[in-house]
Amino acid sequence: MRTGSTAFRTVLIIVILSIISGGCGGGETLSAEGGRSVLLIIIDTLREDHLGYSGYFRNTSPVLDSLAASGTVYSNAQSQSSWTLPAVASILTGLTPREHGAVRIGATTYGLSSELPSLHGYLHSKGWSTGGFFNVLFLSEDFGFHRGFDHFDCQGVTNRLSLRDAGTTVDDVLDWLGGLGDGEEFLAVVHIYDPHIPYSPPEPWNTLFTDSSYHGSWDGEWGNVLQMNAINDGDITISSDGLYNLEALYDGEIAYTDSEIGRLFASLRSMGMADSTLIIVVADHGEEFLEHDGIEHGRTLYQEVTHVPLIISGPGVSAAYLRTENVAQTDLTPTILSYLGFEPPEGMGGRNILLPEIAPLDIPASNLLWCEVQQASVRKGDLKVIWTSDGSAHEIFDLVSDPGELQPLSSEHIALIEAAEYYWATPPLCSAPEVPFAESMDRQLQDLGYIR
Repeated sequence: MRTGSTAFRTVLIIVILSIISGGCGGGETLSAEGGRSVLLIIIDTLREDHLGYSGYFRNTSPVLDSLAASGTVYSNAQSQSSWTLPAVASILTGLTPREHGAVRIGATTYGLSSELPSLHGYLHSKGWSTGGFFNVLFLSEDFGFHRGFDHFDCQGVTNRLSLRDAGTTVDDVLDWLGGLGDGEEFLAVVHIYDPHIPYSPPEPWNTLFTDSSYHGSWDGEWGNVLQMNAINDGDITISSDGLYNLEALYDGEIAYTDSEIGRLFASLRSMGMADSTLIIVVADHGEEFLEHDGIEHGRTLYQEVTHVPLIISGPGVSAAYLRTENVAQTDLTPTILSYLGFEPPEGMGGRNILLPEIAPLDIPASNLLWCEVQQASVRKGDLKVIWTSDGSAHEIFDLVSDPGELQPLSSEHIALIEAAEYYWATPPLCSAPEVPFAESMDRQLQDLGYIR
């Protein structure tokens, strides 16, 4: 079930937050009075409209719903890409993919340059203990994400081979937190991969939402690259009951992830860290379920993959407060630094979205993983353009009247097209290093003992 109106969804979120919290929120924080540590949770492949506080019909996220009731929800948060590498790079640097250059173009993949500022690097330089826990190859040392972390732990390769699940990830985070000194200020960046395809949640979440009578091909084993490409190329069609089962398994992954995040939060409380920690939960991107004839992500820039959940909660942050301004992943690093009392480094984009007023800003996204011609999108208010880099085509949508992006506007909206062209012309801030993807994959397989 997906609501068909942005205005309706906004009202629904307000009502749900009020019910959960037992009251209404309001007001904003400008400083970290009482809170000097940060827990940044990045959930891979999490759609905003599959969460309870957003009005979803399944009870997928009681823990995140509770967090939303204790903090501020941003109902119009936009990812800077539709796949992990460029999106997480934008979260941790405050820079767009065109600026940081950690992208994939054709067969060539690029990592983060050591010249770029980062949230973890900056706080490390200020004396914070910094721990990074990641679960996919694209966020590994080979791609430069380790720089600035005192403790860096990236496990797993692509296609879910030997990946660490949410429970084990939380165990490792808690081990690290338990080793910190009493009152030690920390930044923990925790990447949880479970909602990514293939959708194979552990018991009992694997049957939580599925139809027990379904016995088709679209189960927890489905979802390798060849199978997904066959769907996206139109060579295979997913049956309606198969699609229902896939979404039910995906929702089971969300519910499992939510439960483990709840365990992490409970442990923070028992360790005496909750009252001094700013908590941020965001997704790197969403997921497609045939809204635009495709499956998974990384192939389009429509809202099902660029509209992401964002919750901020902690000391001084208003409870049960809904903000409807358009915000971006690039806003997170400057927001965190400002909250801690630091001036964001020169050249870092984004805004402090905890301020009472957030200046309007065009929000771009770019870099597809699966494409023949690269695309960029820009959201300006309620309008959005999706533009091809060779100038051959563009689509413009009104996200209020057409949140599903099914009816492109006929008028040109020259300012939007020019905004996309301007964004595409953004010069990189440095030369991004090329990463030999095959060598990186082989190295992790060797480390795991799969090849010699």
